[in-house]
Amino acid sequence: MLRTDGDPELRVFDPVIRFLHWLTLFLIATIFVLAFSIDFASSKEEAVTLIQLHRSFGVTVWVVTIGRLVWRQFSRLPNWPADMPQAMRFAAHWSEYALYALLLTQPVLGLLQTNARGERVNLFFLGELPALIGQDRPLARQLLEVHETVGLVLLGLIALHAAAALYHQLWRRDDTLKAMLPQTMRRRDTPGRTLENRSFRQL
Repeated sequence: MLRTDGDPELRVFDPVIRFLHWLTLFLIATIFVLAFSIDFASSKEEAVTLIQLHRSFGVTVWVVTIGRLVWRQFSRLPNWPADMPQAMRFAAHWSEYALYALLLTQPVLGLLQTNARGERVNLFFLGELPALIGQDRPLARQLLEVHETVGLVLLGLIALHAAAALYHQLWRRDDTLKAMLPQTMRRRDTPGRTLENRSFRQL
């Protein structure tokens, strides 16, 4: 995703990008909580419910991620900060690509694994999604291993992303984190002026 180069006044991401960013975080957090809760289910029925919710939120993440990618094609993004090293820009750029790639890949792996088990995703218990592949138990076991591995990689990338945001906030003391916060959470620096009037440094 290319940054804008011709609008030095653009300091924050637009409201849609910010909303979808935090919605994605909420969905992912819910997915991991559900995944780690399955083994602690008190009954088979409860485990099935947790699994179906886990799958449903996974499909939702895939849809939201597609929406984010589409919206970014029509949105203007903040400039790179002038003092940001090229290596840091490169790392931020490609870690972002990696996050999007995993957010698109992981739900598909989960859906395929579900189908290979001979099951279907019951989307928030409103109806079953059609199967993409037929039952294949050996393949299901392989897909589960890949799904779990990719999940851990995704969790690690998210932790790295959060650490980078804190690095910008606490060490570089720029407004990277604030640029992604909702409007109501960005503090005012002077009367009548918000973060939009301050310098912005990219992740």
